[in-house]
Amino acid sequence: MPAMADPVPATLPGPAVAPGVLPPTATRRAPLDLPRQVMRRAGLVALAVLLLAVVAGLLRMDDDIEDEVRSAMTLAHVMSSLGQLAQQRDDQSALLALQAMQATHPLRHLALSVHAPDGRLLLGPPPEADSAPGLAGLLALHRRWLSAPDARQVSWWVPREQGGPWRITLAASHESERREAMVSLLGMLALLLVCVAGLLLAMRWNVRQAFAPLGRLLDAIAGIGAHDAQAVRSLPPMPIGELEAVAAALRRLGDALAAAEAQRRQLSQQVLTLQDDERARLARDLHDEFGQHLTALRVDAAWLAHQLADNPRLKPVVDGMAGQCAQVQQQIRSLLTRMQPFGTVPGSPDVGESVARGTALLQALVHSWQGMAPERGLQCQMDLAWFNAQGERQGWPDDDLAQTLALPRALWLTLYRISQEALTNVARHAQASAAGLQLHLRGDMQPGQPLCIDWAVWDDGIGLPDARQVLPRGNGLAGLQERVWAQGGELQFSPHPSGATRPGLRLAAGFEARLLPAPEA
Repeated sequence: MPAMADPVPATLPGPAVAPGVLPPTATRRAPLDLPRQVMRRAGLVALAVLLLAVVAGLLRMDDDIEDEVRSAMTLAHVMSSLGQLAQQRDDQSALLALQAMQATHPLRHLALSVHAPDGRLLLGPPPEADSAPGLAGLLALHRRWLSAPDARQVSWWVPREQGGPWRITLAASHESERREAMVSLLGMLALLLVCVAGLLLAMRWNVRQAFAPLGRLLDAIAGIGAHDAQAVRSLPPMPIGELEAVAAALRRLGDALAAAEAQRRQLSQQVLTLQDDERARLARDLHDEFGQHLTALRVDAAWLAHQLADNPRLKPVVDGMAGQCAQVQQQIRSLLTRMQPFGTVPGSPDVGESVARGTALLQALVHSWQGMAPERGLQCQMDLAWFNAQGERQGWPDDDLAQTLALPRALWLTLYRISQEALTNVARHAQASAAGLQLHLRGDMQPGQPLCIDWAVWDDGIGLPDARQVLPRGNGLAGLQERVWAQGGELQFSPHPSGATRPGLRLAAGFEARLLPAPEA
């Protein structure tokens, strides 16, 4: 296959070209490959049909020569028999001999008839042989519209020993030649039909073979629309130069798209890391500012309660102050945990957090929303499941095993943040009475093994009318989608009917990771 000049899209990075100077691919263009292949195969079919026509013509020519020679010999036999009529005394025997001769050696182009002296027809031409219905119709059509009657004939008298002389007439006849010409015409049309059918089949086969990979190209283009560069990079070599040029351009476009996606993911992760760093700084400030003051208040309240031990009227007030301080301190600790659940998230993906701690934080998050929805309590539940590589459901690892298995800490933080945001949206906007967090892990429980994480949050609320309209307005879904995308996943929205009249909502995402050994304490 000749090398094709690949067109380079204008949006792809490439060598700089001076203004007004065309790139090399613009000044020379390789010939198109598909038309040449179609014409080459069509030419082979035409050559095969031409050879078939030559062979058929030679065979037909041999048959025609034989027919003409046979016709000449038949005419010689007829003339010989007519010359012997004068010597035959029995009229009936002479007529039977002529009739038998016409049956065995029919004349071509001529019709023999014998008349008595009084004009009676003693012997006429033999009847025409029956033809196929289609051929008979064509012959009749030609006889009626395209062949004028031919009155040419030759007559002479043959004396007889007994009785009067017979008049012999040889009249011109077009029927045998008409039949022969019609058969030749139909044979030529059949050969032409074979030629046209062969050309069409060759072109159809060639075009189908050439454009069979178009499905892959369309899938690759759809992958570009879905920001999936893998479908483009996995394109195989194309059998046609034009398609290979398109595939090469798509591969370069896929590489550029993958590079842009990687850069965007990295930038998104940096932005999210800055947000988490800001949360960590605020958590430290809250801990430093409020922690010591609340501790001092609790110490003062304890001293004051000791001093007022003999005053039963003031002691409950002081005990209440101490309880309030303890409750505020506990709430601040819970707030600090939600702001910084895993501590500072390092940039290295090899730093892991144990499965036991990650699931414990998620369970605590679900429990914290129990009964927190306005107007009516929100019933929250959590579904944890582990499936092996064959898809069989296994029990969740016990505490000892869960302490030895870990996932990347950045992934745990993403799971925590998107769960936190999703449950917050449920409590604030969904008007739901039930919600759930689902975390399914698929893979072997061995460090270093690949693992698929299926995450979902559902509710039985009013649902989401149109995600494309809601995402730009915020509601936390845009940030949630950004976090999922930064970890290589795609956020999906779907209704979640739970037996009620309302549609509900289900947010789902999938992630891929490798199990890590748990970090040492």
